[in-house]
Amino acid sequence: MRGLAILAAAGLVLGGATTAQAAPAAVAHEQFTFQFGDFAGGGQLDYPTNVGHAPVVVLIPGSGPENRDADIQGKSTIFADLSAALTARGFAVMRYDKRYVNPDGTADYASFYTKLDLPKMLDDAGTVLAAAEADEHVDKHKVFLYGWSEGSTVAAALAVKHPELAGVVFQGPVTQDWRSLFTDQATRVVQPYLRTFGTALAPDDLKRANTGGGGLVATEYISLIAPKAYQGDFTVDPNVDTNGNGKLDVDTEFPPGLQKAFDVQFAPGGFFNIYAPDRALPSVLDQAKALRKFPTLILQGGRDANVPPTGAFRLNAALHGSLRFYPTLGHSLGRTPSMFADDFQPIDQQPLTDLACWLSEHLRQK
Repeated sequence: MRGLAILAAAGLVLGGATTAQAAPAAVAHEQFTFQFGDFAGGGQLDYPTNVGHAPVVVLIPGSGPENRDADIQGKSTIFADLSAALTARGFAVMRYDKRYVNPDGTADYASFYTKLDLPKMLDDAGTVLAAAEADEHVDKHKVFLYGWSEGSTVAAALAVKHPELAGVVFQGPVTQDWRSLFTDQATRVVQPYLRTFGTALAPDDLKRANTGGGGLVATEYISLIAPKAYQGDFTVDPNVDTNGNGKLDVDTEFPPGLQKAFDVQFAPGGFFNIYAPDRALPSVLDQAKALRKFPTLILQGGRDANVPPTGAFRLNAALHGSLRFYPTLGHSLGRTPSMFADDFQPIDQQPLTDLACWLSEHLRQK
C-alpha cells in the first residue's frame, strides 16, 4: 500500500473560499433515525447556522462497533473532532452510529459480528448519504464522502454509485484484501514488537508484551496465540506451540500459528468472518479506476500500524489525486512515538487544516 513519490502536506490558504468563516459560527445539530435493516440506527447533521445551504461531508466510520464520534475505547473521538473543525469553516457534517451500535458506543456485539457485513454497511452508508443530500440545510451539489480505514472501502463503493458527488477523502485507506492486510499487521508490527521481549516467549513474557506499551495492533494478536489471555492466562495455544516447550518462538511458530488462527477466525462464527471474501467489498485500490472521475484526497500517517503506508502511495498513483503524508502520525492521524505505540491517539491539527483547505479548494474549482 505504498509508492515512491510524496506529495508534501502543502499549506493551502483558506482565504477567498466562500465556505471559510471570518469568525466561528454557531453550530446546530439535527438528529436522525435511520432504518439499517432490522436495526434503528442514529445519526446527526452538524451544520453552521450562518450558512444557508452548506457543503456537506459524510463521514463513514472504520472497523469495529463505532459510534458517530468514532469513540475508540475512550482514546479519541476523531469524527467529533473532524466535525468541529469543519463546521467552524462553514461545512456541514453528517455522521452516524454503525448498525447495532448505540450513540453511547455500546453495541449488540453478537449481531454486529454475525449478521453485519460490508455490503450491508454500504447499504447503510447509502441511506445516510440520501438523507444528507435531501436535507434543507445542505447544498446537494456539494457533497463529499470521507471514509476511514474499513470505511474507505465503503466510501469507494458508494462513490462509484453516485457520480454527483463533489469528491472523496480516504483516511488510512485499505488497499489490499483483508487477510493480506491482517497478515501485514502481524509481520510489519506485531512480530517485530514481540521480538523486543525476546525470541522465545514464555507466558510471563507474553503478559509483559500485552502491557508493555504497545498499541492496539501491536498487542491484539496475542489473544490469538494465547486464547485465554483476556482471562489473564497467557499459555500458548498447543496448536501454535509446535515443539511443545510452552513458549512462543516468534520467528518459527508465530507466523504459521497466526495463519491457523486466521483459518478459524475467518470462518463462520469467527471474529474476522465479517471480512471473509464473500462478505467484504473490494479494496479501494481495486476500485481506483472507477474513482478517477472524482477529486480525491488521501490522508496517511507514516506510523500507521493498521494499514501499510506504502498502500496510500500506490493508491494515489492509481487515482491521480492528492496525498497528504504525515511521517509522525498514526492510523487516527494522531501523534504517536512509534508504529508499535500507534493506539488511536487524538487527531492532530495539521490533517484537519489540510482537509478543510482541500475541500475549500475543490469548491472553488466547481
